[in-house]
Amino acid sequence: MANKSSNWPRLEAIIDWAGMSVNSFAHHIGLSRAENLYQIKSGKNGVSRNLAMRIVEVFPEISAGWLLTGEGSMLASANATTRDIPFYEGDNVWQNLMNLKDLEPTSYVSLPAVGVCDCAVRCNDDAMSREILPGTIAFLRKVDVKSIIPGSICVVVCPDFVVLRRVRFVKSPEGEKLVRLEPANKSFDVMEIPVEKVSNTYCVVGSLKLF
Repeated sequence: MANKSSNWPRLEAIIDWAGMSVNSFAHHIGLSRAENLYQIKSGKNGVSRNLAMRIVEVFPEISAGWLLTGEGSMLASANATTRDIPFYEGDNVWQNLMNLKDLEPTSYVSLPAVGVCDCAVRCNDDAMSREILPGTIAFLRKVDVKSIIPGSICVVVCPDFVVLRRVRFVKSPEGEKLVRLEPANKSFDVMEIPVEKVSNTYCVVGSLKLF
């Protein structure tokens, strides 16, 4: 068994591969706090079998044996370098991201891994047109709004609208936490909404521009 001090580089490699912060990774694998991960970072704890199984359950591409011992490769198999990502096409998809599980994928897109990705949809919002043009296929990862890294480009789903924006967090004069939605296209207004008004959020982890 590898010593505890060698555990963190492997865990950090997985967190970087997933494109998350330590806190958001902890939340994503079902930990209430990231304290256990920071204990591993400091060398006080090693990666337990329970933690490894929890990570592999969420990220089946990862080799539990490699995470625990450092032997072999991080990815469980060569097949893990590509993924079949469900692709949703149609006019109603953008508005139905709140209930995506109820829709049948139009097809699947097989691409080299782009980190953790739940689905692919065609962008129909030109508010970010300087960075993501309408018609671009966006690869999305569903995340909790509180786990979003400020400055990330996300699809934000609310009861009354669905938008693609760069997300930051601010506070109102009364101290209420707000989600600030910033467009790249200056013809669109900046929006600020209470966190509790957000139903679902999807971070853009990659995009495919079609010519």
